[in-house]
Amino acid sequence: MLIFLSVVNVTPNTIPVYYLGYLMLLQNIIRSATFDGSIYPEFKEKQELVLQSLATVSLTGIATAIGLKSRAESLNPGSQFAEIQMLIVAFCTIMVGWMMWSFVIKVICNLYGKESELRQAMRTTGIAYSPGILIILATIPEEIGRYILLITTVWILGSVLISIKKSYGISIIKSAIPAIIGWIMAWILLPFLMIIGPYFNTAPS
Repeated sequence: MLIFLSVVNVTPNTIPVYYLGYLMLLQNIIRSATFDGSIYPEFKEKQELVLQSLATVSLTGIATAIGLKSRAESLNPGSQFAEIQMLIVAFCTIMVGWMMWSFVIKVICNLYGKESELRQAMRTTGIAYSPGILIILATIPEEIGRYILLITTVWILGSVLISIKKSYGISIIKSAIPAIIGWIMAWILLPFLMIIGPYFNTAPS
């Protein structure tokens, strides 16, 4: 990011603080999505970075709500109220899933003998949700949108796996246990109960 600023002849001192915050968020989103594990120890230790994690999960929630809404419209056109309701439920499902996954990571890493607080797990897991922003591309019709949704959710799993490994200094095998358990809970079981079942299984035959 600093290289980019130097190319356009802009220094951090000349950028308003809030713009610099947006640039840092964008930088961390890209680094997380490209499996740059060096950012996670910083997110684990710095409490102020919770806003970046919250923003990343919120963007993923919005993208998921929009993406799934378009899928629901093609499968089961309904009332405008039902569509708005699904948007809210989808967003809340992603937020709750983030907290569930973070709790699973905290508990299992504690069992490994690693010190972990829920807030730390939420910060590192939250920024690892960065690939989820691409779920908005699930609005693409036909099978392409489905493949994008599948690839993106697996991408999130990989990103969180790296975050656990780098944050707690454990092996990739040990990291896979909380990563997979939390992923199943946050991205399969919870969405099925809250979204897929109520909004996608009522299409007329």
